[in-house]
Amino acid sequence: MASNPPTTASKVKPPTLPSMFTLFAKYRPTLNSFQGDGKRILLSQSDCWMQQANLIGPKHFTLTQTGLIFFEFRKSTLDYDEYLQFLALLCNEKQVSVEEVKEKLTNCGPPGITS
Repeated sequence: MASNPPTTASKVKPPTLPSMFTLFAKYRPTLNSFQGDGKRILLSQSDCWMQQANLIGPKHFTLTQTGLIFFEFRKSTLDYDEYLQFLALLCNEKQVSVEEVKEKLTNCGPPGITS
């Protein structure tokens, strides 16, 4: 009895919030010369990620809100744990489900993909 080799589709791992964080933290927006290592994320990278996940707008957040909360950390970049705190603060302020936001960020596709 011969076993079938796994298909390419079955080898693809579904995205996770940490894996998407790494991709967007490495992403280099066109006007930004910063090339991230995937461990820390800039506000501009976070905003790109949120825009791609359709989280910027009247139902969720404004760029002003993301900037004000981000700068409460008094750092130019945030690591993953700090980013989770950032999301919690942002969602709490706007009374949006943090789980809904995490799901949208996880499933929006890699940087630069528009739906």
